Amino acid sequence: MKRIFWLGMTLATLLMLPSCGSDKKAAETALAQATQAWNAIKAQAENIVPDEAKSIEDAIAAATAQLQGGDNKGALAAATSLGTRVKELADALPQKTAEAQSAWTELSGSIPGTLATLEKKLKGLKAPAAGTPNADQSPVVMLGHLKDGWSDAQAAAQGGRIAEAVSKGNDVRSGAVKMLNDLQAGS
Repeated sequence: MKRIFWLGMTLATLLMLPSCGSDKKAAETALAQATQAWNAIKAQAENIVPDEAKSIEDAIAAATAQLQGGDNKGALAAATSLGTRVKELADALPQKTAEAQSAWTELSGSIPGTLATLEKKLKGLKAPAAGTPNADQSPVVMLGHLKDGWSDAQAAAQGGRIAEAVSKGNDVRSGAVKMLNDLQAGS
């Protein structure tokens, strides 16, 4: 009886080994395909949708860790899901790129004029002396920060980092609008 039991256990183990090997091979293949597809769109995704790009990078690292940890079924499921996410992002990138470009075009058309208007309103004001308390709240200093922010946004756009440029441009616009409103309220 013991002999039959051990023979059955040995046979079951031998039958499971190819299954484990095929799960591992399938997971490796799926992860390789998802990674290859990701690498094809990675640069554009990082410039247009950096948060989604980071999420996919994290998912690749997690699936790789699962595979290396021996969780072949989990790695296969993660790699399959990852492949779907990468394909969906690849399909959406042209539209997301157009939206980001449009937002940048709108910002680059409006912000220079707004900054020029602020500069005219502040003409004649001088920056406070170094070490003056609350100097950073001076309109002249604040305008300088807005101009620096705008320069950073333009540099990001020229570097192809459109999402970063739009984010920085929106920060400049918000600051400029607040400053204009504060100046009008104080007039």
